[in-house]
Amino acid sequence: MKKFLFILMAFVATTFSALAATVTVTFNNGQNMEGQLVNLTDTTLVLRAYYAATGDKEITILPERVKYFHISGIGRYNVEEGKFVPDAKAQAKLAKRQAENAAHAKVVSERAANPNLVIGNALKKTGNVCMGIGIPSALVGAILVGVGNSGVDTSGKADEVAARAKTKANCAAAGYVLLPMGAALTIVGIPLNVHGKRIAEMNINYTGNGAGLSFNF
Repeated sequence: MKKFLFILMAFVATTFSALAATVTVTFNNGQNMEGQLVNLTDTTLVLRAYYAATGDKEITILPERVKYFHISGIGRYNVEEGKFVPDAKAQAKLAKRQAENAAHAKVVSERAANPNLVIGNALKKTGNVCMGIGIPSALVGAILVGVGNSGVDTSGKADEVAARAKTKANCAAAGYVLLPMGAALTIVGIPLNVHGKRIAEMNINYTGNGAGLSFNF
């Protein structure tokens, strides 16, 4: 437990200053203070108080003066055995944020180590978007072209026949637009997806004789 809290406090100390979080402190004498978080460890709270006579001066607050405090977006910290300790809800939020930051750092590291993965995934996503729009558009266009050229029912009054003929013509016109557009997007999307996958699976191997390429199939 102590190790877990140490990790959490270290995480807080190095990241919260960038979040511009608001801290509301309740002191042992009942007075309150609100300010912007500057830094936090298990034994020191540093903040820039709002509407304080100190102006932009940073204020350091020690546990012996504090009953508890809240950090916006995180939760409540109590004082236990002379140290600032997050409660259960705050610990859960801190652990979640730490996991998210670690996952993001891992993704950034992997991308930096393998730029082909970034390029390949970008091409694959573009290809998938093209096909996601192109295939339905082509299918709908083909249906509209078929409906528009299926012939007009000539039974009934002249105005009814004219209305049906106009509807058929509109269907055909829309189909003539959607069909080639969808086909073009599909034709573009397929090679983008295929080549993107190949590029993403390309590894750069460094050996003593230089850099070489290897492909995973």
